Amino acid sequence: MKRSSVGLVISFLLLLFSIYVLPAQGETAPASPASPAAGSGTGQYLLGIETQADQGRLCYILKTAGEFTYQSFLLENPARLVIDLRGLEPAPQLTTADLANPPVKGIRVSRFTEDTTRVVFDLEYLLGYRLEPVAGEAGELQLVFNATLKDISFASATEAPVLYIDTSAAVNYRTDYLLDPHRLIIDLWEVTLTGPAFTIPGNNKWVKSIRVSQFDPQTIRLVLEIQEPRNCMISADPVVPGRLVVKTVQELKEATWVKKGSGGELVIKSAGALQAVPVWDPAAGKLLIDLPQTTFDEAAFAAPAKEQAYRLSKKDGLTVQVELPVPAGHQYSLTVEQDTLRVTIKDAPLSGKIIVVDAGHGGIDSGAISKSGLREKDLNFDVAVRLKQYLEELGAQVLLTRDDDRYLWLYDRVAIANRVGAAVMISIHANNHDNSNIRGVEVWHHPDRKESAFLARCLAEEVLRRTGLPSRGILASKDFVIPREAEMPSVIFEMGFISNKEEEKLLRTVEFREKIVAGLGQGLLNYFAPPTAGQEQK
Repeated sequence: MKRSSVGLVISFLLLLFSIYVLPAQGETAPASPASPAAGSGTGQYLLGIETQADQGRLCYILKTAGEFTYQSFLLENPARLVIDLRGLEPAPQLTTADLANPPVKGIRVSRFTEDTTRVVFDLEYLLGYRLEPVAGEAGELQLVFNATLKDISFASATEAPVLYIDTSAAVNYRTDYLLDPHRLIIDLWEVTLTGPAFTIPGNNKWVKSIRVSQFDPQTIRLVLEIQEPRNCMISADPVVPGRLVVKTVQELKEATWVKKGSGGELVIKSAGALQAVPVWDPAAGKLLIDLPQTTFDEAAFAAPAKEQAYRLSKKDGLTVQVELPVPAGHQYSLTVEQDTLRVTIKDAPLSGKIIVVDAGHGGIDSGAISKSGLREKDLNFDVAVRLKQYLEELGAQVLLTRDDDRYLWLYDRVAIANRVGAAVMISIHANNHDNSNIRGVEVWHHPDRKESAFLARCLAEEVLRRTGLPSRGILASKDFVIPREAEMPSVIFEMGFISNKEEEKLLRTVEFREKIVAGLGQGLLNYFAPPTAGQEQK
């Protein structure tokens, strides 16, 4: 902000304070009496000054004993606030050490006259304030300094910008519109402009310019010169203290639906930045998307064709709801980029597939335990849950043999998969060996099951490609219960050795577990729909 003509601004502030806020010289405001402090006899004292927080503002409490009146005023060159307490004298034990807090440089207390104690707050710059008795606390005066304006900025240069108003503490505000020329007025209460009035340029689309000035000693006024009146939302930023966010209510400009195969793509454009809150309603098979601080012209967006797949409605005065059916066996993806919402509906590649994921061990059976205390049963379960979520996003119906830390007999695990008619079954495990140098991935299947062997290869290839772990081979055995008793293709997937220091360290990280899950997911996609020669794998 430009700092010029400071003297004129200070004089203007002093004049306004004397007219609107401050008692005239010689006028007094009574304060309630308090019981004299122990040892003070019948004396009338200023006992002490303490700092206190008041919603982020700088605040002081003046503690007194006895009846008194007070008056206050600002002085310049140098800047200072003076409080005269008539009827009081400084208590002998009174100290003002360690009370400085910007913009207060220091506090001085002295006998100004025979019956008046003067308290002087030395300031870095002139600052508005509020001085009043503390409710319910006899003999206490509260001094609260105004917040200050720190910055005004745009979040973006879109047609409907977001305006940030940063102050040193939370403030109250009021808005109004003036027409011809169009202006949006924002008044901020109990805020001081520490320099001269100034003007900043707008974004040349809706806001032409913003004029900022000290309207009165307690109010800063922002005048936004605008192209046209628009409804605005002003709210406190939930993350940045002391920030007000000014948003215009967005106007939807267009919505288009393009059919693609059995799905399609919906694109909605707005005059400004959009927010989208999607909610999936599985019972109705619909995706509901709320667009807050948004409106649209219902007549302009009337569905022109029977094939229109979406519907727009006004959920309330400031929210538009988009309703979009998602057919069975399909999935959706949603992205928001500034003023554009894009929703894609496409086939779910694993739709109709029932997949059973078995988290090995559990309950009293911890499985292997690493030297640092990683238990195999916990690792297996975490990966199984992550794999379930991943496969469900691909349209599969996924069942876990255990959804908590419990022990299950191996034959019970297989029975679950056989009973539901699963397409495949994957049992998740981690390996262990007395030789800590042994490492790598193993996948076991039944030697007489060709489909199980193919499943094992698909899973191993994708996990190895993503993790970079060495392979210990696609192995076969008739001794394992799950591959032998399962009525569908099934494997035991050993995702590394927790007895190996390097692999145990990797298996502890979420990032590495996610790589394993992504490899297993792509391996299943390859198993159900093998890529043709030359086709690029995802």
